[in-house]
Amino acid sequence: MAKKAEANSFEEGHSSDKKKPESRYNPSLLRECIQKNMDSAEIMKELGVTHRQTLKHYVLKLMSDDKSYYEVKGLYLKNSSRPKVNKKLELKVYLKNLALKGLDVVEGDEFTVTVENDMIILTKV
Repeated sequence: MAKKAEANSFEEGHSSDKKKPESRYNPSLLRECIQKNMDSAEIMKELGVTHRQTLKHYVLKLMSDDKSYYEVKGLYLKNSSRPKVNKKLELKVYLKNLALKGLDVVEGDEFTVTVENDMIILTKV
């Protein structure tokens, strides 16, 4: 009897309590955006997509459906060379991913930070 009661409670707890979010995949709108040569940021805004990985999946699905190749500008950019500020207003720069042009950097090096003309400048001390 206990096994049957456990099975029923398992089915009741997982039947429709958690709804899967509806996909924003719209092949006709995505195809139209690509044909207008929109970049990835513009397409994400148009489709209401917040993550680039989701847009990658949508583009791959569209290519599979249409049996055609589509190129979207900015879809496969490396994030490491374009760091972003997070919600805590922190900016993390990974020096090994940047072209330092002969600048030797080792653990413990210190930098001064200055801001000029919308540029953040790091100067090795």
